[in-house]
Amino acid sequence: MNSFTPETPQFSSAPDPAGAGQRIVIPVLAEQAHVHLQREHTGTVRVRKVVHQVTEPVAATGYREVVETTRVPVNQVVEAVEAPRTLGDRLVIPVYEERLVRQLVLVEEIHVHRRRESFEHSVATSLRREEVVVERLDPVTRQWVAQRP
Repeated sequence: MNSFTPETPQFSSAPDPAGAGQRIVIPVLAEQAHVHLQREHTGTVRVRKVVHQVTEPVAATGYREVVETTRVPVNQVVEAVEAPRTLGDRLVIPVYEERLVRQLVLVEEIHVHRRRESFEHSVATSLRREEVVVERLDPVTRQWVAQRP
């Protein structure tokens, strides 16, 4: 908004160009502009989030332990009972029996071998994704109109 505010006039004098010796007084005026801003309502905007849910397969690598047992015949006479022992990645469990002659005979050993296997497995998983929608209220139609990003 512009407004005119006259200042106190200042006077300047100059000799008469016609040479009459009279002085001419010319008032000097100045304008000043005063600007102030005013907030104006131009429309309404709303922001909302929309959640989309999609089911997608997700691949995963899993591991399982496979245990294999092997019976190893020994049939050997021994003096004393031994506790189970480990040989590398195998657990060896001795199996004994007493015979009528009262001999301790190692009949067999059970070798337990564990190994790890990997496998691929796909599971359908529900995934969510958010989307933000910005809409402006059309003043004429009073309808919400989505704005493009």
